[in-house]
Amino acid sequence: MSESKELVRGTFLITLSILITKVLGVIYIIPFYAIIGGEKNLAPFNYAYTPYNIAIAIATAGVPLAASKYVSKYNALGAYRISEKLYKSSFLVMTITGFLGFILLYLLAPSIASITLANKGDVKGVWTVDDITWIIRIISIVVIFIPLLATWRGVFQGYKSMGPTAVSEVIEQVARILFILIGSYLVLNVFHGSVLAANGVATFAAAIGAIAAIFVLWYYWRKRKGNIERMVATDNTGMDVSYGKMYKEIISYSIPFVIVSLNFPLFNLVDQFTHNSALNMAGVASNLHDYFFSILNMTTNKIVMIPTSLSAGFAVSLIPFITKTYASGQLTEMHRQIRTSLGVLMFITVPASLGIMALALPLYTVFYTYNVDGSQLLFYYAPVAILIALLSVTASMLQGIDKQKLTVFVILAAVVIKIILNTPLIVAFHTAGAILSTAIALLFAVLCNFYILKKYARFNFSETWLHFGKIFLYGFIMMIGVELTFFILQMFISPERKIGALVILVVSVAVGMLIYGSITMKTRLADQFLGDIPNKIRRKLGLI
Repeated sequence: MSESKELVRGTFLITLSILITKVLGVIYIIPFYAIIGGEKNLAPFNYAYTPYNIAIAIATAGVPLAASKYVSKYNALGAYRISEKLYKSSFLVMTITGFLGFILLYLLAPSIASITLANKGDVKGVWTVDDITWIIRIISIVVIFIPLLATWRGVFQGYKSMGPTAVSEVIEQVARILFILIGSYLVLNVFHGSVLAANGVATFAAAIGAIAAIFVLWYYWRKRKGNIERMVATDNTGMDVSYGKMYKEIISYSIPFVIVSLNFPLFNLVDQFTHNSALNMAGVASNLHDYFFSILNMTTNKIVMIPTSLSAGFAVSLIPFITKTYASGQLTEMHRQIRTSLGVLMFITVPASLGIMALALPLYTVFYTYNVDGSQLLFYYAPVAILIALLSVTASMLQGIDKQKLTVFVILAAVVIKIILNTPLIVAFHTAGAILSTAIALLFAVLCNFYILKKYARFNFSETWLHFGKIFLYGFIMMIGVELTFFILQMFISPERKIGALVILVVSVAVGMLIYGSITMKTRLADQFLGDIPNKIRRKLGLI
């Protein structure tokens, strides 16, 4: 297989696996919400989820990329024994790292729980520090497996084998979700256990998913081990690298990627550590803290992540192309790639986010249950998806032009802004204040990335701003049409029941797509981003 075909196939497999895992990660919350019994009962799982996400981000961002680069670098030189030295030693090193991470999180669990909860167990009917400590200690088990899993994926990628990573990621997610749903259902409905026990089983599912993924990689390793050993036998370079130098190189390369990937989990951690205490300062009753936090970091967050799933695929596929055009000095082509990528991303993400705003009430009802609080917070949260998508893609662009170190400073500054603003804004606006602080911090980071692109990639944003303006204008026109459709339909159909909300949702989405599609086709904006697809549609409709 040629190098270009390998690149396309590998990018497709990784992008597809990311999209599948993200879609599954959104969908499973619907039955899990029904099984567990609402926002308040989701709180323990949610409190454990943020440390889990941080562990996942550390493991799946920097280490696989670093290991992949290291292996591919020495394979390209024919020094296959150095690659072999890495993967053989990494199994032991990463297992030790995993156990150290497990011990650290296990010991920190009481402190994390204590900071998280505004009450310390002195209020009846709310989760206690002991409850949340127990849940976090369960999730700490997964940290044992993550470093090994991540490095093994990186080694496969270094051998230009993307299939094992893609398949293991999907199997990991499927195994985790099945264990969450089946386990929590059995605990509550068959064994008649407590809600806390059901949360514990659901939390432990992360470890089950990681173990399943490791078995998948082991299966692929057995199949490909012979070929790798034959490659090692042909190594006549005599090259060698010490273990210290080897791991120093891997760590130094992975740190920028880790910091970038930690951006959203760190935002969530800031919310977890400040939300309840800030609500307490604002005079909100303690028995509502867990309820509002679950809406913020779980139920609305899952829906908001739907339009941002696209950005994950863009982020993975952009890096090699922009790296290549930047390194070869093809600035005009690189500028075209940046302009097209930003345009396509906004063309899809903006109307999707504005549509979620317009249909927040029926959307929340379809996913979970009729809830005015949840719907209002979803309305505020929806436009933040645009900033999340922009940050993911622009951060990847900066990696492509070798400015990932600058991205680290931007991300850290954004987290500091979030920390400074979170408590006062929550005190002022309650849970909506946490969303506002996230939006401000993300906007800062996106604008910084735009400036870096302008300065170091010499990218002119004039045409891009024009595209953005048109997309927002047409998106707002679509939003008004959707709101009017919703307003009329709710006169005849109740949005408080799932079936009624689903009917309103389907009809309103169809109207929104028709309005946005018609305007962007008529003004030829769609032609800028969708290639020949708009013309094919026009020919079928007899408009050409």
